[in-house]
Amino acid sequence: MTDLATAYYLAAQWHDKQAAACRDIANDDPRIDAAVRDRAKQAAIHHGASAAGLRLAATQIRRAAIHNNASNMAHYAE
Repeated sequence: MTDLATAYYLAAQWHDKQAAACRDIANDDPRIDAAVRDRAKQAAIHHGASAAGLRLAATQIRRAAIHNNASNMAHYAE
């Protein structure tokens, strides 16, 4: 179960990297035209939101695993 969470975190890191590259392009005013900068700005928002969603999903998976582990341990302690 935590392997899935790890995969989500890795995908989030990839989206972070893409968002940073898109922000760089969006802010490169003298070399890149306005239409491309605008698309890059939108892509940066998309990648940032994707990274946040993936991190949230990974955190929920890990919390569920911790909760299930704690429940199992309490069951054995009885």
